[in-house]
Amino acid sequence: MPSPDQSEPLTTSQWLVSEEARTWFQWLGTVDPHAIGTLTRLRKELSSQQSAAILAQAELRKRAARKFTPADQMFFTDIGLQQSTDQEIAAYKALRFPANQPLADLCCGIGGDLIALAERGPVTAVDASADHLCFADANASAHGAKLADTRCGWAEETPLEQFAAWHIDPDRRHEDRRTIRLDSFSPSLDQLEAMLRLNRNAALKLAPASRLPQAWEEEGQCEWISHHRECKQLVVWLGELAQQPGTRKATRIDQAGRVDSFEGTVRSPIGSSDVGSYLFDPDPALVASGLVDTLAESLHLTRLSPDSHYLTGCDAIDHPLLQSFEVISQEKVDAKRLKKAVTEAQWGTLELKQRGLELKLEAMRKQLKPRGKEEGTIVFTPTVAGNRAILCRRTAC
Repeated sequence: MPSPDQSEPLTTSQWLVSEEARTWFQWLGTVDPHAIGTLTRLRKELSSQQSAAILAQAELRKRAARKFTPADQMFFTDIGLQQSTDQEIAAYKALRFPANQPLADLCCGIGGDLIALAERGPVTAVDASADHLCFADANASAHGAKLADTRCGWAEETPLEQFAAWHIDPDRRHEDRRTIRLDSFSPSLDQLEAMLRLNRNAALKLAPASRLPQAWEEEGQCEWISHHRECKQLVVWLGELAQQPGTRKATRIDQAGRVDSFEGTVRSPIGSSDVGSYLFDPDPALVASGLVDTLAESLHLTRLSPDSHYLTGCDAIDHPLLQSFEVISQEKVDAKRLKKAVTEAQWGTLELKQRGLELKLEAMRKQLKPRGKEEGTIVFTPTVAGNRAILCRRTAC
């Protein structure tokens, strides 16, 4: 961001990214931030806003470590951290944008996607929050990237014709609650449509359960992305960014940054059958995309029940979007019978999973009292024979 007028006092955000604050962060890393002596010194030598802000940043940086490797050098707001894209997902998404051409990141927040785009080419950051822009600029620098420009203002007022492509993360907060309704987004659906008429080469980051206009599904490519076994976002790729228009894509990114995907179109639900020799748990991105039945058909698998996403088959299958389990036995959902089975199997490390049921798994774990040296899994799910507890082991696949 442009340097502030030196005749005007720094805002708290501008102070946090300053050299003066850097020395305080360094000192804070050598002491107990909760100790009375630490708090006393901060309150004595800094303003109340500065001391509160630097302590808050220290806590936010700890939380951000799961998303960003250099989190201890970055700056966050609470909502900015919540809505930011993990660095592995951002790096993957950025690869679809044209290299060395002007890009725009609208509603950039603290810069999760912005950082990766800046490493791709000259990118302009746009956000209605001056604090977020201040932090986004500093966070890009922490990653060794430089922004082409920063603009504090509304996304819908950005002249999009000057960019090769643009990315946006519309504000999905409505009355302090998450929403999947596009008419509650900011920019609104009508505003997004107007922006797309100016420049169709766009990536729209949305909540995984968002209901999309039919035209977006037909003309674009919808991609659901998971990380840490959670579906994190839906990206609608439009214009030249849509590699396979009219298709859906489920993508899993593991902790090492490896990317695995499955593309297709939604098909009619496949049939259900009795539990086979193997059980398969679809990745959350596959479930969110509606492509479970499409993948199952290609692998000759069936569902355990129309009410369950678990799949079953007679053969072991190694697929990156499926967790695979070898079935040992199955029981009715009865704690006494299950406790006996767990004891006989000498399971001390016990994984409990469920889909399609609403059991209190931790309460069930206490009832089962797992002890022993072996490891096992119990899957609670509807089947064609009724609700069942399926005892199984993870395969080496």
